[in-house]
Amino acid sequence: MEREKKIPCEANALRAMLAISRIYRARNMAKVLLTTGSVFGAALLTADEIETALHDASHEVIRPDPQSADALSDESVDYLVVCTSTTGSGDVPDDLLTLYTGLRTEYPRITHLQYLVVALGDSSYDHFCGGGVTMDEALADLGATQIKPPLKLDALEVTEPEEIAPDWVVNAIAEHQASG
Repeated sequence: MEREKKIPCEANALRAMLAISRIYRARNMAKVLLTTGSVFGAALLTADEIETALHDASHEVIRPDPQSADALSDESVDYLVVCTSTTGSGDVPDDLLTLYTGLRTEYPRITHLQYLVVALGDSSYDHFCGGGVTMDEALADLGATQIKPPLKLDALEVTEPEEIAPDWVVNAIAEHQASG
């Protein structure tokens, strides 16, 4: 007669914890639309790291191509994250201009959107983080809900925004989910 194999209690407890963890992550998974405006590549690198951190936190990330106001109309999107640098004159970078122009001319219905802005800039310029501020204002004007004031990263103080922004975004979403 074969002896019945018994699984140690620790293994059962571990399996139960993993199952609970999977359920928790599935319940707290958000669909995040990530848009990027970059002049020299720092915002693109930062957005790539934000995407990785969001995936690691079990969120679904969508990076629309092309970036247009149409992408914001998807009501299944839980959060919009805008990661943008600023041109020397304080404007939105060219690769985000279509989205910005669409917001200002098409007036899409985006009252369902909750958003965060990561703004990269250089405080030695007159319009510090102007691209991010401009996007923040456009989104707020159309009724999207800002879940935290923009994270403004000054190139004179922060040489690697890709080290700071991902945690800020993931934590902001987690805090917002916990409060909701």
